[in-house]
Amino acid sequence: MTVFQRIRRLIPGQRQAPRPVRVVTDSTADLPAEIVAELGITVIPLQVIFGSQSFRDGVDLTAEEFFKRLPQEKELPTTSQPSVGEFQQTYEALAETTDHVLSIHLSAAFSGTVGAAQQAAETLGERCQIEVIDSGTVSMAMGFAVIAAARAAQDGADLDTCTRVAQSAIRRQRLALAVDTLEYLRRGGRIGRATAFIGSLLRLKPILTIRDGETFPLSRVRTRKKALDEILRVCLEEGGISEAMVMFTTDPKDATYLTDVIRRRHPDIPIHEGRIGPAIGVHVGPGLIGLAVVLAEQRAGEDSP
Repeated sequence: MTVFQRIRRLIPGQRQAPRPVRVVTDSTADLPAEIVAELGITVIPLQVIFGSQSFRDGVDLTAEEFFKRLPQEKELPTTSQPSVGEFQQTYEALAETTDHVLSIHLSAAFSGTVGAAQQAAETLGERCQIEVIDSGTVSMAMGFAVIAAARAAQDGADLDTCTRVAQSAIRRQRLALAVDTLEYLRRGGRIGRATAFIGSLLRLKPILTIRDGETFPLSRVRTRKKALDEILRVCLEEGGISEAMVMFTTDPKDATYLTDVIRRRHPDIPIHEGRIGPAIGVHVGPGLIGLAVVLAEQRAGEDSP
């Protein structure tokens, strides 16, 4: 808070308009750059490490550069969470423009990122109220919660409302991913219950999701086309959806196919295409195609999803 802002607060009868909530996330949300800019979202990058070289996810290393380099490396790259200090610097900068921050991050089961955010939030004390959410998921399944909260903040919602909106989006999200191999998940220690598929895949393609912060197996199919159809079935079978994001690592043709099908079935909803970034790419490898959707909100008297 600046000296001028402190003085204004001491002036009797001086009322200040509430300052808008600011929304923070990390780079594993895989948010398209245009959405980040439009909604004023702050993104803190994870680190992607090739040997002795460290890159900020999406800042020093693009998805295009990462997936071009990945097959040339003898050893799998690793990732590292943002430090408590990085979060603290970000929160302190935001505290100059707001009194409330909502910080939404990938599952604590995958990374210590949310823990670092919580530690940093505690250091600001009364200067700024910071709410930290463990999304329990990752990529655009988390990104939709960030988008929903940022939209609410732009509309003037308070911190409690932005938090409820984000949590609602997390409950209503559905995610399905098809990967070419489980090897990257296995080597990166993020395979979760999908370990049940190892040794029985042969030439089958696994379909996965994230449940309770863990990689969870859904089904296995034999062809790429069947994998795409299974992704659509998993995400669209419950009926109405309000928004969709198609994600890929290296094959945009598959993303275009999914987008076209969703657009025919749901012509009135926003449909985005995004590329999985380096931090997630370390653990899923090339060839991934995925779909994340947000189910439409239930009306009074309807059963919840």
